[in-house]
Amino acid sequence: MNAQRGFGLIELMIAITLGLILSTAIIQVFLASRTSYQLQESLSMIQENARFGMHFMGREVRMAGYMGCNSVGNIDVNVIAKPATYAADFVPVKGEDDVGAGHTLGAVEGTDTIQILRGGDGSVRLTGNLAPNNANVQIEDNTYNIAKGDYVLISDCTSADIFRVTNTPKESGKGTATLTHGNGSNTSNRLSKIYGGDAEVFGFEVTHFFVRDTGRDTAGGRPVLSLYSQQRATGSGGSMAAAVELVEGVENLQIVYGLDTDNDRAIDSYADASAVTDWQQVVSAKLELTLVANDEGVVGRTGSVDAQSVYDSSGQLLSNTDGRMRQVFSSVFAIRNRLP
Repeated sequence: MNAQRGFGLIELMIAITLGLILSTAIIQVFLASRTSYQLQESLSMIQENARFGMHFMGREVRMAGYMGCNSVGNIDVNVIAKPATYAADFVPVKGEDDVGAGHTLGAVEGTDTIQILRGGDGSVRLTGNLAPNNANVQIEDNTYNIAKGDYVLISDCTSADIFRVTNTPKESGKGTATLTHGNGSNTSNRLSKIYGGDAEVFGFEVTHFFVRDTGRDTAGGRPVLSLYSQQRATGSGGSMAAAVELVEGVENLQIVYGLDTDNDRAIDSYADASAVTDWQQVVSAKLELTLVANDEGVVGRTGSVDAQSVYDSSGQLLSNTDGRMRQVFSSVFAIRNRLP
């Protein structure tokens, strides 16, 4: 009798079936690992970007109205700088609610914006004798490179004046510098008082935060939105700098403001920008960022059994039509210079 060689048909079918089962299992493990990796990567990106976004905005909100040695609520502010954009009533924080299309900053329709005014981080001491009708202010050194056209804040512990520089001061490191505030760029060359040697001179800065389309697209063809800031800083000659992208993947910015309506330095109510009637009552801001990852199909879409349910602070369920992971972050920041 001859010995059997090779495999029979049944044995081959069993082997093929086992191979298919094993291959399917391997593919399932791979897909599960890939999905898990995408989930973790998306979550990590969202959380990291949220931390950065809150850090950038929170610092500026806390410093709003910075005037040096006293809080803005306890100091008289006189604005002579032109144009009178910031008016006689100095408002450290002001916002817009759900902006429309074609916003001047390019903000995404339906998102909020916030504007913050404050003295710069560094100051220099006054050295020259100063009378209210003297258009010259002398400082010990132009350490922060104040330029012609810059908005400048001079302040002691009781009063402050905001004016524009009308000359070209000496550069940093070249000794005593003179800052003039003539009529051409100011409503008057008179400051509100005679300042002494205890006064400090700061650059006066304006910062805007908003959400804008970057002009880039995700791999799936979705527009990439980001948190931006735009600033008029010391040394700019009074001009707004180009907008700077801070954090990618910010889909929405919503802000509500804590109001002190009875002047006891405590929050009595919260309101969005459209409901604030007196911005001098704002003592805090609650910032809410909605962040979205770039990868699509990572989570279930709205209506599917595995849909990701994400709610904003108002309890509104966010629609998800692209399967991208989303998360909402919120923090409340006190305006330090509105507090005792």
